[in-house]
Amino acid sequence: MSPRANAMSPDERRKAIVRALVPLLVERGDEISTRDIAQAAGIAEGTIFRVFPDKAQLMLAAAEEAINPADGEADFDQAMEGLDTLRDKIVVAAQRVLDRMRMTMTVMFAVRRHLGAHAELHRHDKKHFGPPQFVLDAQAELHRRLTGIFEDHRDELAVEPEVAAVALRSLIFGASRPELGLAPALRADQIADLLLSGVARRGVN
Repeated sequence: MSPRANAMSPDERRKAIVRALVPLLVERGDEISTRDIAQAAGIAEGTIFRVFPDKAQLMLAAAEEAINPADGEADFDQAMEGLDTLRDKIVVAAQRVLDRMRMTMTVMFAVRRHLGAHAELHRHDKKHFGPPQFVLDAQAELHRRLTGIFEDHRDELAVEPEVAAVALRSLIFGASRPELGLAPALRADQIADLLLSGVARRGVN
């Protein structure tokens, strides 16, 4: 007998299904059926299509959750609690973004067919051409959060917080790209030290 879904609003149900789907995509790639997803979420298979029009939209929702989770801001703020120094904050932020990048890359690869179909659908639409809007939103949100770290330490900076955030983001994004054959990778603490101290020895012009 199929499980009976607990009473939830459509939005809550969507979030619950997507939260169940993301780990499946990380573990098994795109070799999953809606039945597998329903079992992981503890619902009947038909419940999925009461809140998602088709599997493609479900997969895109999973990609969005992977790159920019709904509770991401609260988790980020919690991770920053109790950290006093700028270096400590950079190390924690860098590690979180590195971990999120690895997971997101796995999910994005798993849903690549659906992302490709989305791009094809909008290829003649200049307004929507390019990455899906949720990817752009995620990058803007990441920049805002990283800028916030530096805002609290503005008096320690030689540049504006927004510039420091771009520099940190660039180091993080370039730190680990095994899919491009770039190795070894930078650790979070190395990223922090490079950002704050550079690569030149002190006293060397």
